[in-house]
Amino acid sequence: MNSNELRALRKETDPLADEIVTKYFTESAFDREKTMLFFDALSRNSDPIPAGLPDYLEKYFYETEDLPSWADKNKIAKGEQLFTIYGPQILMMLCVKSLPMAYSCGDGAQVLYKTGRLIEQNGVIDGVNRRLMETTQFVISVAQENGLGPQGKGIRTAQKVRLMHASIRYFLSKGKDWDPAWGQPINQEDMAGTLQSFSSLVIEGLGQSSLKLSQEEKDAYIHLWRVVGYFIGVKPELCPEGYDTAHSLGESIFNDQQKPSDAGKILAKSLLDFMEYMLPGNLFDNLPLFFLQTYMGQKTSEVLGLGWPPRNPLGYFMERIFKDIDSHVDDDEGFGKLVAYFASKLLFSMDHFYYGGKKARFWIPPSLRENWRL
Repeated sequence: MNSNELRALRKETDPLADEIVTKYFTESAFDREKTMLFFDALSRNSDPIPAGLPDYLEKYFYETEDLPSWADKNKIAKGEQLFTIYGPQILMMLCVKSLPMAYSCGDGAQVLYKTGRLIEQNGVIDGVNRRLMETTQFVISVAQENGLGPQGKGIRTAQKVRLMHASIRYFLSKGKDWDPAWGQPINQEDMAGTLQSFSSLVIEGLGQSSLKLSQEEKDAYIHLWRVVGYFIGVKPELCPEGYDTAHSLGESIFNDQQKPSDAGKILAKSLLDFMEYMLPGNLFDNLPLFFLQTYMGQKTSEVLGLGWPPRNPLGYFMERIFKDIDSHVDDDEGFGKLVAYFASKLLFSMDHFYYGGKKARFWIPPSLRENWRL
């Protein structure tokens, strides 16, 4: 798609979800309790259809819960298998590739900045941690085995995310500090870019991590996320089939939207703080920065204010250690072993995270726990 076509998408949103949310918030005078009930119901991703909501909202969940006619269950299963095997590395990619690439899109980053949930508040990062863990939980819900099946958590979770996006659009569009030049909040270009950051960019990141995937595996993972895109309201033509086509679309969107912004730099700093906070002790200090710079490359690192070249010699040092332990591995494999080690430590810390004296709501299926040795 050319730049003009992509820019036109910044005016498009999700009419179905927008209509439902607008009806909910305008059928009576503003009610803070009602608003909090709605957001709380949507944020509890592991729950079934939320109770206490109007009939038309319940109808939405039932009428949009079927797989699209083009969904290929065999491809979905192969995509889920990839997640079963490489889940920790895939979840790590969210932090070192998917989210920072999204933050590098200056206009789209404004939504995350304005909502405030991915930004430290007065030096306190509990809200940042919670939101990033919710994002991780979303990926686990949709990508686990049978996550998109009748008894899975994925479809219901994606339906709620779709309404959450519409709610954010509703409130931001009514605010006085939203600049129309940024496009509609959470518009179709931004949603399509985010979908690719969670799918084709992750596949690219696994390749950077020395994991050699077949074309069939790559295409299957893209198909799984194409189905997810259907449930969160991304236009069909913005959910292409096949890794090569999907990655090409993602590159077009990021090339169109990437530019420095204060919002993007603040979000990247919060992401770094999150990873530093999650890793125990001081051994891994600055290793998250090394990974961000390594996976992002020079252009995106500079857009996010991360500097260049990668400044952390610890990363190179640990990579050499993994290579020296096993003299049969080459430099790429040494880096791959470092990635796997870092990914497992990060996921373990998230699984054991507490805030406010309570364990975080974070669910990993027993089968994945066993595969990932948690």
